[in-house]
This record gives sequence, structure tokens and C-alpha cells, in this order.
Amino acid sequence: MSKRFSVVQAKEVPGREKPVWLRHGVAFEKDGKISVKLETLPLPNKEGEVWLKLFDDEKKDGGDSGGGQAPWGDQRSGGSEDVADDAIPF
Repeated sequence: MSKRFSVVQAKEVPGREKPVWLRHGVAFEKDGKISVKLETLPLPNKEGEVWLKLFDDEKKDGGDSGGGQAPWGDQRSGGSEDVADDAIPF
């Protein structure tokens, strides 16, 4: 069985002490090799560099996004019934 990771990038936001973590895709490790599938395009920081990190993705629900142990905590919404019409669900 292969090991699964979330591929994330820290984004600095002016006026905010901590960065926002953006999920760009998934990575799989099998037989000592890592394959990466990017679902979004990471943008370079102010130095022109792109740094991505891999964190264990222990997804159990089979859903498409979120899940697992994210470095920023679980930011998934409990579902549309938990969100007011004018609220942002993240």
C-alpha cells in the first residue's frame, strides 16, 4: 500500500502573523519513490521561489479535499447546512 501526503504551500498575508496554508495537491510514496499530482499552480514568493511541503494525509472518508492531519488544523466545513448563506465556509 502506498503512503499519501497533502502537498501544501505557506502564503504570507500582510497584516497576519501566521501564513495561510494552501493545498495544491497530493503525493504518493510507493516502493521508495514519490509521485506528485498538483491540482493547482503554486505561485512564487517575493524571492521568486516556490516551496512546497508534504504532510501526512490520513484521509479516511474518501472525500475529495481536506482531511488528514493538516499543519493548520482541520478547516473543513461540517457541510452546507452548517454555513449561513452569506458566510464563507473556510
